[in-house]
Amino acid sequence: MKVQRKHVLAAGVAVVATAVVAVGTGFGFADTTSARPSLCSGSVTFSAEGGAPAVTSDRFPVGTRLRVTNLDNGKVATLSVSGPSGSCVLLNAAAMELLREPGKNVIRRNLVELVR
Repeated sequence: MKVQRKHVLAAGVAVVATAVVAVGTGFGFADTTSARPSLCSGSVTFSAEGGAPAVTSDRFPVGTRLRVTNLDNGKVATLSVSGPSGSCVLLNAAAMELLREPGKNVIRRNLVELVR
């Protein structure tokens, strides 16, 4: 059986496509998501409230300490709940500066944990 050049080329393209899919899906690489579940689902946003880094929350009482991690850049801050809000976690301006990436006002991939 004679192998034609176009068949060899097609087989090579298939191998490269498979490798790209494997890399794109994280196959063989460390996962960047946390194995621990976040206490809050969805994005973390911030208010223009000033003061020391803190959060407000509709789920946790005042004084509760929370560890908030930005999974996109690895920045972590341990913050105290300073009052109520309309969301699970709402960062004040100082807390957002500790965690955000330049130019972004939302932390979409995050982990919120209770500090004991």
